[in-house]
Amino acid sequence: MLSELITLLTCDDMQGKELADAVSRIKASPMDPELDWIEGDSEAEYMQFAVLAELGDYFAVGHQAGQLHEEISEQFAAPLAALTDAQMPLEEYFQWLDAQLAGRAKPYELLLWGNFFDDDVYTFIVRRADTARILSLAAELGLQVAPAASAG
Repeated sequence: MLSELITLLTCDDMQGKELADAVSRIKASPMDPELDWIEGDSEAEYMQFAVLAELGDYFAVGHQAGQLHEEISEQFAAPLAALTDAQMPLEEYFQWLDAQLAGRAKPYELLLWGNFFDDDVYTFIVRRADTARILSLAAELGLQVAPAASAG
């Protein structure tokens, strides 16, 4: 289940030994003494952070629309349309971006990754066709993930 989730979050980029090693480290995160700062009793709370630690190349992070847009746009060979207002509220940005991502040759969707450890917003860009399965797997694992366009 976790392997499939990681595969989908990385749009099939992470595979083989790299995938197996990442999954192993994520599963072991509740026993990692370096993560004793995480306040929680469930494996899911540790895994919520560990997924980010393992997938640093696959998510965009920021706390303003302009920051996120720059990082998200860098994920594509053909950049996204320019953002007209880098200070727009995130809810507005997510709605605007959803239309941009849905209109690409391969439709994508932005997912918010639950964050209880700092003030940033963590997002994954995934194939729109995989969204329902990602949300289902995340729910089964107790992870907090939601479509950005429906946030707010």
